[in-house]
Amino acid sequence: MKVCVFGADGRTGLPLVEELISRGHEVHAFVYNEAGGKRVSEEADIFVGDVMNKEDVSAAVSEVDAVVSVLGHIPGGDPLMQTRGMENIISAMKENNISRILSLTGTGVRVSGDKPSLYDRLANFMVKKIDPERVHDGVEHARVLQESGLDWTILRVLKLSNKNSFSEAKLTKHGPAEWFTPRKKVAHILVSLLESGDFVGEMPVSS
Repeated sequence: MKVCVFGADGRTGLPLVEELISRGHEVHAFVYNEAGGKRVSEEADIFVGDVMNKEDVSAAVSEVDAVVSVLGHIPGGDPLMQTRGMENIISAMKENNISRILSLTGTGVRVSGDKPSLYDRLANFMVKKIDPERVHDGVEHARVLQESGLDWTILRVLKLSNKNSFSEAKLTKHGPAEWFTPRKKVAHILVSLLESGDFVGEMPVSS
């Protein structure tokens, strides 16, 4: 499978690219600048661009089978980067007849029936106080995907960690979420979801 990864040079994107390649997939790695491209595996095809630029996005998704977004906010960036970037990704996917997309977001994006733990509630309460725009962006990007007509899956995690080891992946529809999910585990989950086709049209939680 040929997969376009948005945010490929980020802390979650790097292990995601490695996981895809280790499992035999080809990768279009979308990065923000040349420096980011140098951090990504040499086995990936690098596409330097801005997710807010439709032409950059369209070039990256050309001739791929699926898309995975692990885009993250950067200081001084557009507070609706994830939503506006996703709108461009969806448009480019439709132009190129691509239907499968996975995206990563936080558990602040809720669905009916969720069972957040007390720690989850407190953590997201603090995030909403400190950076409400980030939570709003996550919610809006999910709405855009839900209305896209594509075969989407949104993986939700509470907090990310940089641990190298991790327990067996467990996904639930409503949680409660595990407190800290290693980025390498997120990479493993996303690739497994891509390969299995599970949870299409759903927002599973790493539990």
